[in-house]
Amino acid sequence: MNKEEFIAKLKEAKSADEILALAKENGIELSEDKAKELFSQLNASGELSDDDLEKVAGGNIFDKFLEFFGGFF
Repeated sequence: MNKEEFIAKLKEAKSADEILALAKENGIELSEDKAKELFSQLNASGELSDDDLEKVAGGNIFDKFLEFFGGFF
């Protein structure tokens, strides 16, 4: 599975458990806490933080995912 497919699947996840299972299926070690944090960030609504806004403005949207997966991609 390539990076874009993996990220699309992450966005489709209905729970942190689904994110955890997806990571495991792809040989990625991910703690339950990190899965919950990622799920929360993927499903957040409202205003972007300054850090998130800077990443979007800089065109570096995958940084947040890379933080969780330790350079898997």
